[in-house]
Amino acid sequence: MKIFLLALIGVLCASSLQSRRNTNQSSLTKTSDASTSHKVSITFIATVKSIELLGERELKVIPVDFDSRFAVTVHIESVTPKEIPLKADTDQNFAIHSPAQLFQAAKEEAIGKKYCFKVVWNGMRSNSKFYNLTAASIVDEATVKAVVTHI
Repeated sequence: MKIFLLALIGVLCASSLQSRRNTNQSSLTKTSDASTSHKVSITFIATVKSIELLGERELKVIPVDFDSRFAVTVHIESVTPKEIPLKADTDQNFAIHSPAQLFQAAKEEAIGKKYCFKVVWNGMRSNSKFYNLTAASIVDEATVKAVVTHI
């Protein structure tokens, strides 16, 4: 019986070491795959068209938060850099957690106003992801010109 238990412990230890080697190899593979993507910081000027609860109607949204509850529809006027999935003179729907957190204002106050948005894109055409959306209110056209020329 003792010999059987020792043999069983030996087999279990050997399989544990083998699974660790496989885990380390797969994590190395994942790291090398992740290095092929690159983060792209995107800045765009847009006017908020609407803010609504997700699920009120069917929308194609770009998720930018983990716990998205609202859809923000914006009309993009200009975007930098140009080689990204977001294009000027288009409407986009972003899924966000909270309009109050994003705009630092009630949703009714944000609708119809122009903002300078910043978002990070993972840089991959397939499996494209956006995150860290921020918005800064634009007070007047001089501010818009200053922001656009500074981008």
